[in-house]
Amino acid sequence: MTKKIKVVFFDTDDMTTDYIQEHIPEEVDVFFERKTLNDVTEKDLARYGDAEIVSVFTHAKRLLANKLDLFPNLKMISTRCTGFDHIDLDYTRKRGIVVTNVPNYGAITVAEYTMGLMMATARKIRLANSDLKTNKVQMDKYMGMDLYGKTLGVIGTGAIGRHVVQLATAFGMKVLVYDPYPSEAVKKMGAQYVSLPHIYTQSDIITLHCPATPENYHLLNKPTFQLMKQGVLIINTARGTLIDTKALYNAMKSGKVGGVGLDVLESEDVLTLREISTEEKQEGDSFLNSVINYKILQSEKAIITPHVAFNSLDAMYRILGMTLESITTFLQGKPAYVVTPRK
Repeated sequence: MTKKIKVVFFDTDDMTTDYIQEHIPEEVDVFFERKTLNDVTEKDLARYGDAEIVSVFTHAKRLLANKLDLFPNLKMISTRCTGFDHIDLDYTRKRGIVVTNVPNYGAITVAEYTMGLMMATARKIRLANSDLKTNKVQMDKYMGMDLYGKTLGVIGTGAIGRHVVQLATAFGMKVLVYDPYPSEAVKKMGAQYVSLPHIYTQSDIITLHCPATPENYHLLNKPTFQLMKQGVLIINTARGTLIDTKALYNAMKSGKVGGVGLDVLESEDVLTLREISTEEKQEGDSFLNSVINYKILQSEKAIITPHVAFNSLDAMYRILGMTLESITTFLQGKPAYVVTPRK
C-alpha cells in the first residue's frame, strides 16, 4: 500500500475542516489544528511532526526557523492568503521548501470592504451608531462628507487597487494612483498616475493596497503626514507596517488626519488577542504600538476591524479551492501558485 502524504492545516474552523475533508485527494492523510503553527507543542509533534505539507492562515505571524525545524520532512508550505511576508523565504529556499499562496482570491472582496470602510469613515457611521445605542445623540458630531467629487489617492494598483479604482470612479470620485508598474487598464478607467508626494498633497482620502516590503515599511510616516491635507482620511486594508503607528496617532490628535478606517495594524496580534508565544522575537516597538493601537481604537475618529476584509463566504471558498489546487498540483510535480523567493 502506498504511504499517504501527511498534511496539517493550521488555524482551522468548522467550515475549513468540512470543505477540506470533502475535497482532499485520497492520497493525503490530513490533520486539522485550530491553533497556529507558531503554537505547536511536543504533544502535537508526536501526531504530525513528520508532515510533508503544512497550510497556514493569516494568523500565522513570524514563522520562525526554530518552529519550522520541528518538521524535518517538510516539503511545502501553503499559506491561505495572498501576502507571504510572515514566511522566511530565505529559510525555505535553503531547505528546498516550496511556498504557495492564493493570489487574487479576494480582490473584489477586499475592494468592496475598502469602500465600506471609506463610506463609514467619511460619514462617521460607527460614531452615530454607538451614540444612538447609549442614547447620547448629538447631530453636530456626525457631519461627514460626500465621496462624490472628492479626490481619492490609491497607492498600489494590483488586483485589489484596480477594483477600488473602478468602484471609486462609479462614485464620481477623482482618482489619483501610484504604482511602480502602471496598469493600462487603470488608465482606461480615468485614473491618473502621479508621484507619491502628489498623492499626499492632493488627496482627500488615501487608501493603501501595496505589499509589505522593506521599501514600503512605514510608507506613511511623520514627514508624509505633514504633506497631507488637513483632515485627510486614511484607509488601510493591506498591511499594518505600511503606517507608522506613533506618527498616525499624533496626526489624529493634531487633526491632520480626520479619520481612519483600518483593517490591519502594526503589532495587531495583541489587539486581536492571539496567544503570543514567549519564544517569538519581540520587536522593539511592539509593546508601545499595542498601547497606541488601543488608544486609536478608542478614538471617535477610528473604525478598526480585526483583519477581516478578506472574510466573505465567496472568498473563503476561493481560498480553500486554490489551496487544494496548489497541494494537488504539488503532489503531481507541478505546483500552482508558487511564491518565488528573492535571491
